[in-house]
Amino acid sequence: MTDFNMGLFGSSKNELKCKKCGTVLTDSDRLKKHQEKAHNKKNEKCRVCGTEFGTSDDLRKHKKNCK
Repeated sequence: MTDFNMGLFGSSKNELKCKKCGTVLTDSDRLKKHQEKAHNKKNEKCRVCGTEFGTSDDLRKHKKNCK
C-alpha cells in the first residue's frame, strides 16, 4: 500500500528524514543542525581557548563569553 502523503525526506509533511542515519526531525533547521553535529567530522575550534564545537553556531554562541 502506498502512502500518498509521504514527503520527499520523511513520512509526513511535517517530518524530514536524515539520509545518512534515518533520524526523523520536524523541520529543516533541526535537520541541518543534526547533520552538522552527528555527521560532520570537521569541528569548529575557538581560537582563544581551543575548545572544539560540533557546529559553527555553537562556536558563535561560545565566543560571546570566551575571554
